[in-house]
Parts: sequence; C-alpha cells; structure tokens
Amino acid sequence: MSCPRKTLSNPPLLTRRGFGFLLGGACSASVFPRWASAGNPPAELPFPKLRRGMNLHHLLNWPDTTERGGKTDYKWPPFETENYKISDEELSRLKTMGFDFLRVTADPSIFLASAADKPRRQLLTRLVLDTAHRLIAAGFKVIFDLHPVAVNPDYAPLKLVEKIDSPVFAAYAQLVERLAGALHELPHEQFAFELMNEPWLDSHVEIARWQPMLERLHARARAGSATLPLVLTGAQWGSPKALMQLDLRPFKGSNVLYTIHYYDPHTYTHQGVQGDEGAFLAGLEWPAAPDNIATVRDAAFARIDATKKPPAEVAQLKAMTRKLLSDYELTAHNQDRMRSNFETVARWAANEGIPPSRIFLGEFGCVVSAHQQPLGEGRIRWLRAVRDAAQKCEFAWAYWGYKGYGGMWLYDDKGKLDLGVVKALDLSG
Repeated sequence: MSCPRKTLSNPPLLTRRGFGFLLGGACSASVFPRWASAGNPPAELPFPKLRRGMNLHHLLNWPDTTERGGKTDYKWPPFETENYKISDEELSRLKTMGFDFLRVTADPSIFLASAADKPRRQLLTRLVLDTAHRLIAAGFKVIFDLHPVAVNPDYAPLKLVEKIDSPVFAAYAQLVERLAGALHELPHEQFAFELMNEPWLDSHVEIARWQPMLERLHARARAGSATLPLVLTGAQWGSPKALMQLDLRPFKGSNVLYTIHYYDPHTYTHQGVQGDEGAFLAGLEWPAAPDNIATVRDAAFARIDATKKPPAEVAQLKAMTRKLLSDYELTAHNQDRMRSNFETVARWAANEGIPPSRIFLGEFGCVVSAHQQPLGEGRIRWLRAVRDAAQKCEFAWAYWGYKGYGGMWLYDDKGKLDLGVVKALDLSG
C-alpha cells in the first residue's frame, strides 16, 4: 500500500484486482524440488527466515513537509514527533502476539531530496540503521522497504518508474546502491532490503518495462553489498501474476527473497475507501451472496443520491457501482479460489527452484468500511483464509498494518485494538 496517512484512497488501488492466476495444485513437500540444482544462492549465505509479520508504516514514512517557492521541502529534522514513534511496550506487545518480523516502510522522496546535502543524508542513513538495530534488539527480524508515497510530486510513485533512463530513476538507483552499502553492516540472518514497494506499472507494456528496471536496481544494490539479502517484487503493485512474469535468470545465485501482495477481490477488500471506485459500498459479504449484493447496491445508490451531484455524474457513479458489484458476483471469489491463487505461486516457485522460505506475502488486509463499523464475520473469514492459504504453502506473511487511519489496521488512530484481526490471525496474548 502507498496510501495517504489519513485515508486509503489511492489511484492504483482502482486496478488492483483479478490477478489472473492460471495454475493450481496442492502445496505439499512433493511440490518442491532439490533447490541447489536450480542455481540458488549457496546455503551458507544467511537470510532472514520469516514467519508472521507486521507492517509499520508510521516510523519512516509520510515525512512532514512544507512548501517553499512552489517546491516541496521537509521539516527538519524529520520523524521526530510522537506519531512517528513506537514504544518498547508496543514492541513487546507485538512480540507477545506472535509476530517475529516487522516490515518497515520508508518514503524514498526525503532521501532523494537530501542526496546533495551530506549532513541530512548521513542523518537519514543513521535513522534507518538505528531503527533496524533497535527492532532487531527487540527480537524481530526486519524488512526495510523503500515505499514511495505521494508526498512530493517530484518523486511520486509514478514518476519514479516512468522511464528507465530518466534522471529520477537514475537518482533512485543511486540511492539503492548507497543504502545497500550502509545496510551491509546489519546481520544478514535478521535483515533484508526491499528495493521498491508496489511498482506502479499495470499494462502489458508497463509490466515488461519493470524487468530491466529491477535488473538495474538489483545490480546497483549488489554494487553496494555483494551479500545483503534483497527483496524483489513484480510490477502491478506487487501482484503475484506480475512476479511470475519476471525473468529470474539475472538474479540466480544472488541472495534474494521474493514478495507478493494480496488484496483480492479488490471490490471487497477496499469497499468504502474514499477516492476508490467502491467508495459508496458498505456491508459486502465474502464470498458474494446475491441478496447481500442487492442490499449493498440499493444502499450505495442512496449514498450517491445524497451527494446532490449533477444528474449525469450521479448516473455515471451508479453505473460504475453496478458494474463493480456485477463483476464481484460473477468472479465468484471464495476460499478455494484463494487457495488456488497461492498454490499457483508455489508451483511457479518450485519450477524456478525457489524454496518457500524465500517467498513471503508482504501485505494483505481488508478495510472496515467508513459506512459500516465493524465489517463483521466476512472480513474475519477473508483474513483467516489468506493467512491459511499462505501458511499452507509455507510462505511467511505480514499484515497491513499496525496502526493508523483508513480501517485496515490492528490499532486505529485512537489506539483501539481491532479484535476481529486478532481473531482472524489467531494472535496470542
């Protein structure tokens, strides 16, 4: 997710549905071949063995900004106010709940904007290292994730991946190399560096463009550190389909892990998200039920009417909402389909010679609709089904996210624990 701090509205979420899995089959020991024969990294190269994780999106992301001369600047020093903190007590609680790794997101824009300012650059690098050391000392493995957000238009997510020969992408690749060199000091069995979160590339042509970009980022990271564990992902906002379309030959023998994200079906997991196609939806059940869909449609139409928008716009919103619900029903997404989705990734990984310990589900989540609190048993079923499907294939998983706004969190912005998430993920304590 690359969402505004106070909402989950985000343009790319509009197309993050229907990942188009084509294969199936059971996940079992028989699926996985002998890894060494496939050009895997040597066994002696350490990497973090992950199991159950939590995304921390508030420590090093969404830096406070100011406007100067029509350009975005940053309040300095960054990340100092309480909303960027996590206490020792909170870390202990996460450990007690059963989490063994934390995925820390960091907005690259502040790093890129500070590249020419040596004191600022050094302070940011020290912040990353200090954060990682602290979390590791608290008993967690750490994924450090460069996670573009829309805080600075000069380094917005789409801008970063617009062209491989653009100055912005060149600066990003240089940042990756510099950070990899600095992060090399961290214990490799407890830390990995994720090169880019959810590349904003969706069409067939755009997905193909990600291959050389990822190769370049990987090469620059390896110039910074020959052995630091790296996390690679496909385009299409980290979709499984896009990951399976990658040519992995340039990464064979490198100490890498692969990650996917899962928010399918999007209409269900993002219902009621402001700025999204499904902004007027609330109360959808999963799996889809015809009577429920009719009720949700009527309520959504009433909300659209209440906006008092011009008749043509109202008609357009209703048509879009009707299509969303029709597609959702026709998709017939259920637990069997979800299980097949993950089994497809497992078979692909087996064919590529990738052990399940090097695949992890970096994000999954389901909103509590702004129009209906809470979202009920369907949400619990969906979360549990994703967790179970990933675990059956021996993939680690990381829930999105720890705390914040928008309805997809373990703790909301007022500090209230979501007991539905606790139940769905079978958390302890």
